[in-house]
Amino acid sequence: MPDTVCISVVIGTFNLKEKLLKVLASLVNQTMDPCNFEVIVVDSGSADGTIDSLETLTTPYSLRWFLVENRGKSSARNRGIREASADIILLTDADMIADRFWVQSHYEAQRERNFNVLVEGKTFVLTQEALPVENYIRRPYIPKKLKEGQQLSFFNCLSGNLSIPRRFFEEAGYFDERYIGYGWEDIDLGYRMITLAHKKLIYTDKAINYHYHAWSQAQECFRREKMGQAVHLLLDKFPELRFPMGINPFNHIVWRILSRNPARVRRWLDLLPAQKLSLFKKLLLREYYYYQGYQDAQPNRQIP
Repeated sequence: MPDTVCISVVIGTFNLKEKLLKVLASLVNQTMDPCNFEVIVVDSGSADGTIDSLETLTTPYSLRWFLVENRGKSSARNRGIREASADIILLTDADMIADRFWVQSHYEAQRERNFNVLVEGKTFVLTQEALPVENYIRRPYIPKKLKEGQQLSFFNCLSGNLSIPRRFFEEAGYFDERYIGYGWEDIDLGYRMITLAHKKLIYTDKAINYHYHAWSQAQECFRREKMGQAVHLLLDKFPELRFPMGINPFNHIVWRILSRNPARVRRWLDLLPAQKLSLFKKLLLREYYYYQGYQDAQPNRQIP
């Protein structure tokens, strides 16, 4: 292991002080020598005392922070990447608690492939926001059965647990700072790097973190609505992604059918907390709200 900083953890945050402090605490006991990694926090103008807490925090690893104007997650991450000291950037969020092997696993996966790939780790969704997080696992973000070292598509380029060589950002471009709502900035970045620039995205189940944000099935439906509202920018840039991104005839038919009976949609939504719906109906609801968000964001756009 080198004696200098070889990997930079970049975290953007906004009004998540208590969760951020838990994330930073999870980085204290990493198996990687704290001299070999740094943490950069970019705060987009939080009003919850985040900077005051960071100023009094003592960590074994190098911790730097920057206070910036709130221009969204993409802008904050780009600032952190540009401020980083290392050649490998490890992206995460202010509500992602790290397993103790997390940083080292990313570094080793990168080193095994000559620091020439993107590496996606394994992130778990939780049933509750409680510690220890290992006791509240619901499911992994990517629910497929993946093998260590398996190559993934750009759809799996999820920036809550992702390491990327700095030069990839310089070659393909940084995050598009026009994404300021729900996001899609990581899928956009993945499409440019993996599909257009032909970089490889490799999976490792050794680099584990936990999304310290539990939401109900009903909340997931409304989250899908926000996703639909935000997908327009991605599709304006890459119209060839309309079908795979769910703006296709199947989702349009689901939306049209359910839109004719809003009482049924409401009834299904009310049943979600009790888990009385079949998996099929849950999926229909999610796709309905996603397409509804897409329609709401630009209702005069031609329907496929």
